[in-house]
Amino acid sequence: MNPIPHSVLAVAAHADDEVLGAGGTLAEHAHAGDRIHLLVLSASATSRPGTGQDDVRAHRADCVTRAAALYGASAEIADFPDNRFDTLPRLEITRTIEAAIARTAPQVVYTHSASDLSLDHRITAEATAAATRPQPGVSVSTVLAWEVRSATEWGTGVPFRPTWFQPLSERAIAVKEQALQVYASEMRPWPHTRSIRAVMEAARVRGAQIGFPAAEAFEVVRHTVTRPA
Repeated sequence: MNPIPHSVLAVAAHADDEVLGAGGTLAEHAHAGDRIHLLVLSASATSRPGTGQDDVRAHRADCVTRAAALYGASAEIADFPDNRFDTLPRLEITRTIEAAIARTAPQVVYTHSASDLSLDHRITAEATAAATRPQPGVSVSTVLAWEVRSATEWGTGVPFRPTWFQPLSERAIAVKEQALQVYASEMRPWPHTRSIRAVMEAARVRGAQIGFPAAEAFEVVRHTVTRPA
């Protein structure tokens, strides 16, 4: 356990992104005694024609709560429209993230890569970058961008280039898979890139890249080196 536990905030565009991108890493933080907070910007109900939006929203909110419980995390869900973040004032999204940062005082923030195909993901990445701009009194020292299967690898801009790797224990891998099972309704059958099998095997590939059995990979948005007190 860390002598001084960190506060960690994961900012996800949609419910399940936090597990796809950093489910194992959050488990490692939880095991180390860190305080974990989840901010999900959309319940992902509005882009599904033919389904009851209230029912979908309630189901996704329940999934967020159950997944958060695996990490002992607090969770907050905003109600931004799925796949329509571009219809909102960017400042509204940024202020929602700023408010979460003010409440949780995180040292580490995880979010999406600006390389993603999903516009919601890219807007979340940009809004998080704006909300975590370094200034006196801000708690955030590290901002890391995760990858999401079926979104990051198909981006048409600058490719995702991870330079920060978090090795995962078998315990953390098991928690990530449990959390993916919570979101089973959002996963796809193998061999879809967002199937549970594909996501878990991707963690094994990332681990092999650094000589570990499993890992998750991140882009460094910013890391401020601080001297120990």
